[in-house]
Amino acid sequence: MIVVRQQSAKKQARLVAMYFRVRLQDIALVRSILEGYDGLAVLIAPDPNRGEIEWLVAEGRETEATALASRLEREGLLLSIPRPADWPIRV
Repeated sequence: MIVVRQQSAKKQARLVAMYFRVRLQDIALVRSILEGYDGLAVLIAPDPNRGEIEWLVAEGRETEATALASRLEREGLLLSIPRPADWPIRV
């Protein structure tokens, strides 16, 4: 996991980035499952033709996100990967 800090005028939010490989046809399903866990994480798929996604996990919910990712891995929906070298950088 990689820690990302988002700065705002009010406070600094801490997000943890997790990276996965998924089949293209499963991106929408994984997004729907993740959205069912309100506020857990945001799914980013910068290239819809590439089967790699990123979860930006909310501070304090890393354990829950890791548990969900493990369940989805057991179901064969995703595979945890290191951050791809050519992944877009957020400012």
